[in-house]
Amino acid sequence: MTEKIEKKKVAILVEQHFEDSEFQIPYTALQDAGAEVWVLGSRMNENYAGKQQKVSIKPDATTTEMHAADFDAVIIPGGMAPDAMRTNMKTVRFVSEAVRQGKVVAAVCHGPQVLIEGDLLRGKRATGFRAIRKDMQNAGANFDDVPLAVDGQLITSRQPGDIAIFTTAILRRLNLSIKDTALPDENNLDAEWWKLAEGWGGSTKDEIVDGINTAIRGEHYALRAFEHYAEKATDEELRAAFDDIRATKQEHLNRLEGRLAALGGQKTLQSEGSGAWATLKSWLQSSDDVSVLRRALGDLQTGVVDTYNLRNSLTDPATVAIFDVMEVTIAEQEQRIADLYHARTAKEQAKAATPTTGAAASA
Repeated sequence: MTEKIEKKKVAILVEQHFEDSEFQIPYTALQDAGAEVWVLGSRMNENYAGKQQKVSIKPDATTTEMHAADFDAVIIPGGMAPDAMRTNMKTVRFVSEAVRQGKVVAAVCHGPQVLIEGDLLRGKRATGFRAIRKDMQNAGANFDDVPLAVDGQLITSRQPGDIAIFTTAILRRLNLSIKDTALPDENNLDAEWWKLAEGWGGSTKDEIVDGINTAIRGEHYALRAFEHYAEKATDEELRAAFDDIRATKQEHLNRLEGRLAALGGQKTLQSEGSGAWATLKSWLQSSDDVSVLRRALGDLQTGVVDTYNLRNSLTDPATVAIFDVMEVTIAEQEQRIADLYHARTAKEQAKAATPTTGAAASA
């Protein structure tokens, strides 16, 4: 007589504006692996929509009516949803019971906010989205800025770029496999994780290539712009700052182009005869140091926002790692230029407020 093998039963928690890929990829992979996947919300009649508007789903049940004991694992996607989950005492209790019972509990991105609410991170090695690092540390977590942190049955990751690694770790802890799919070692960051993610509903190769090209165009424009700013500046300190930024832009381009080549993508640049370039060159003809600093500050602020958005839109960890470095570097450069801008404007204001020698004498 053949022994019946029971399916693994997994709960994925949702609220409005969950991060689409952080729901979709584990959901698809677990179903492909033969698991019984339940989507649990706070209301049965609600249609839950992802933050990116790519996924929309109705729950199978709610955290109020279900018991953690009935599941082998609980998954908490990120996005804006965990901030709502943490205010639902039934959801927090459900997750707390799962942890107490030794179930696999996995949270990604902002998902650890629910763990914070349940005081479930104290003494645990864990990771999460950079914006909640301090919150996690204040809750007693040993925060580790890595794609995957595993402490016993607790699994945490940082962002959409980590999601294939995160999902693989869940599958392994549940002793699940997928036919004709090789799961890389979860600690191998050189594996082609983007292919797994694509197969489970994440970023396609074309989307990754487009994202890289978007970043290349932005950094190429910034590189040339800061070359012009350095030429225009009359102050040596400003020229040195602009030259440093130009050098890092070239480093970013080298890394981006290397990743693009590894994916077999083609580079697409904006022509320097375009309207943006013509506008920049015309503007520079009548600009002083303070005006150049202000424009440079605007360029860097745009770069931070654009890189942040690209970083959160893709499920390829190798590409996202480049965006991570870029975002931090550009933010540091933004602060440097802001400090120079404040110093120069204060100097200009002090100069304007000081009476001339002739005016002082006549007084």
